[in-house]
Amino acid sequence: MSFQTGTATGYDDLLNKLDTFLTGQGMCLSPSFAGTGNGAISGLIGGSASVAETIIVTFTSPTAFSVSGSVSGAIGTGTVGTPFASTKVNFTITAGGTAFVATDAFTFATTPPWTSLRRTAGSEMIWQAPGNGGLDQIIVGAKTFFDAGGDYYNWRLGGFTAFNSGLPFNQQAGYVGGASQAAPSPVLNLWNQPTPYWFIANGRRVIVVAKVSTVYVMAYLGFMSPYMSPGSFPYPLIVGGSMAWNSEPAAGSTNWRWSYSGNEISNFPFSFNSTMSNAYQAQLRLRLASGTWQGFDRGQDTVFGEIYPYGNSMTDWRTNLDGGYLVLPIVLHDAAPNVYGELEGALAVTGFQNASENTITLGNSTYLIVQNVSRTTKVDYCAVKLI
Repeated sequence: MSFQTGTATGYDDLLNKLDTFLTGQGMCLSPSFAGTGNGAISGLIGGSASVAETIIVTFTSPTAFSVSGSVSGAIGTGTVGTPFASTKVNFTITAGGTAFVATDAFTFATTPPWTSLRRTAGSEMIWQAPGNGGLDQIIVGAKTFFDAGGDYYNWRLGGFTAFNSGLPFNQQAGYVGGASQAAPSPVLNLWNQPTPYWFIANGRRVIVVAKVSTVYVMAYLGFMSPYMSPGSFPYPLIVGGSMAWNSEPAAGSTNWRWSYSGNEISNFPFSFNSTMSNAYQAQLRLRLASGTWQGFDRGQDTVFGEIYPYGNSMTDWRTNLDGGYLVLPIVLHDAAPNVYGELEGALAVTGFQNASENTITLGNSTYLIVQNVSRTTKVDYCAVKLI
């Protein structure tokens, strides 16, 4: 996973920064390590010329290493404690309590940068993700809308099956919300003030976490990990946000704000905490193999999709006996029963003695803890995998 954290000046600058993050360099997948040393690799991200390949960082001494790619060949050499920079890959290795030895190695994959299909600065972006092998065409986007009187500054989120430069955002093929406001797409609630953010991406999807005042909002654009073969489920596209409506408010309504508290505002892992009457009430939607967009909630739904484990009782989930935390996959299923797959990089965790922006480490992976907008009960936290 590649991730970036920083502060945007507002909702429009956040969109520009996400575009630069996705299209300015390739992405890296989670690394593995074989050897003696116990130092860490961090800041993994591709470069402007990244391709789909396997990168191997091989130590030649306790403090020196060489970098090579399965496609690019020799990329360069580096030193522990000093950032390694190139047009193919970028990272930093720090020493641990046990020194590295010659032949110790980190291994990970890189992807090409995402492609910009439409870019209107601060207003509208449509991207094509390459997939982790560089062979997919995953089309997603975001478009801003705001009202000064209603005091909201939001993104409309999009997922598509093709791109036509002559068509507007909500008329692209396969649009998640349909072509009319009778079937509105998910929204990311933002504001026009400084906004701390976290972007986490690979070649298949991007997760956005943003802090707006004292609340946290999230978006998911791209593929999930399906439990079916690519042939039977070739385009498992997810669009998830922090707000969705069966019937949207008027343009000037303050119900569009991040401070709204109804079931219509809920981050995608906790999508709509009740039984839905319409799939478009869901903040989390999956394009089924049939081409239909299905909504998912956590209300023990027998008509639409359900989210495990948030759709089940989690009120007694506490920390492990050693005080640490367990994370579980977020699985999408229905009552048919069909089990479709799981979200990539977003996992379930208990909120017991937990708080947003905490990090937990499990093995070689680090997770960022995020609450469900303004909610802070034990069942309203998730973990986003950073590396």
